[in-house]
Amino acid sequence: MSILDTTAMSRTFTLRGAPGVDLLVLIVVCIILAVGIVMVTSASYIIALGKFGDGFYYAKKQALAVVIGLGVMYLFSMIRLSFWGRVAGPLMGLGLVLLLLVFVPGLGVEMGGSHRWIRLPFGFSVQPSEFAKFAMIVFLAHSLAKKGDALRDFAVGFLPHILVIGTVAFLVLLQPDFGSAVIVTVVGLLMLFVAGVRLRHLLTCAIAAVPFLVYIAFRAPYRVARWQNFMDPWADPLHGGFQVIQSLVAFGCGGAWGVGIGNGMQKLYYIPQPHSDFIFAVVGEELGLFGVLLLMGLFYVLICRGLVLSIKTQDRFQRLLAFGITALIGLQAMINMGVTMGLLPTKGLPLPLVSLGGTSLIINLAGLGILLAVARSCESEEEGKP
Repeated sequence: MSILDTTAMSRTFTLRGAPGVDLLVLIVVCIILAVGIVMVTSASYIIALGKFGDGFYYAKKQALAVVIGLGVMYLFSMIRLSFWGRVAGPLMGLGLVLLLLVFVPGLGVEMGGSHRWIRLPFGFSVQPSEFAKFAMIVFLAHSLAKKGDALRDFAVGFLPHILVIGTVAFLVLLQPDFGSAVIVTVVGLLMLFVAGVRLRHLLTCAIAAVPFLVYIAFRAPYRVARWQNFMDPWADPLHGGFQVIQSLVAFGCGGAWGVGIGNGMQKLYYIPQPHSDFIFAVVGEELGLFGVLLLMGLFYVLICRGLVLSIKTQDRFQRLLAFGITALIGLQAMINMGVTMGLLPTKGLPLPLVSLGGTSLIINLAGLGILLAVARSCESEEEGKP
C-alpha cells in the first residue's frame, strides 16, 4: 500500500512504505561501508596530510559520499520498480552523453592521459562511466524483458542489445579505461545469457570479440608492460612490478590477525593509491587474514543474496535488474581483489563500497537501493500467494 501517492507524482514515481526491508542486504552493506570508512581514513591519512595539510581530507570526502549514497539508496528502495522501465531509454541516452562530455575542453578533466571525469563546482568531479554502467543495466533489463520470446531472434533479441553494449564499451575505451570496458562487456553478455538469448549468438560474438580485445589490450605499450609485470613482477621490482610486489608484501606482513588499524607501513608511499585501487592490500596488512576473509565473506553474502532475489522474483524485468546490479558489484569486487593479490593484471578498478571514490560509491548504493526494492517486491509476491 502506497503511503505517498499524489496525482503529480503518479506519472513519475511513487514512494512506498518501509515494511519488508531486507535486513541481510542492509546489514552487510552497512558493515562494508564501515570497514571502508575506517580503511580509507587509515590508508589516506599521511598522504592527505602531506598534500592538503589535513589528514582527514579524503576521509571527510568519503564520509560525505556515504551519507549521500545512503540517502540515495533509501530513496531508490522506495521508488516503484516500474518507474525504471519508463525511464530506461532517457537514462541510457544521458549515460552516453555524459561519456562524450569527458572530452569537452574545460568540462572534462584529464589526469595521466585519461579523460574519465567531469568537473563540477566547488572542487567536485564525477566519473560518467560509473553512471553509464548503471544506465546500461537498467536499459538492458527493460529491453530484454519486453522482448519476450523474440529474444531468440538474432535481429530482435541479440543485435540491438549487443550494439548498445558495444557503444558503451567503445566510449569507455576512448577515455581510455580498458578495465571498465571489460566490466561493461562481461556484465552485458551475462545479462543477455540470463535473459535467454541464443547461446550460439553469444558464443559467436565472444569468439569474434577475442581478437579485437587482444589487439586493444596489447596495442598500448603500458598495457603490454602491465601484462609483463603480472607474469613476472620481480623482473622489474623497482618500477613496473613495484606496485604488485608491495601489495603482496602488505598481505604477508599482515599475517593472521594484522598489525592493527593505523599501524600498516606499506601505505606510507610504498603502495601507490593505497586508499583507492589497492585498499584491499591495506586491509590485508592491518586486519590480516581475518580481515581479508571477513571482507570477502561479506561480499559473498551480498552477491548470493542478490542472486537469490533475482531468482525469487516472478517479474522478468526485476529479475534482470537484480542480476545486473549484483553481477556489476560482484565482478568489480572480484577483479579488484584479484589484482591486489597478484592474480590478475593491474586494472584501475575500485573495490565497491570500500575504495575512495564518491561516484562509484553513490552509484553502487543506488543500485543496492533498487535491489532492496526488488526484495520488497518479492515479499509482496509471496504475501499475495494463496
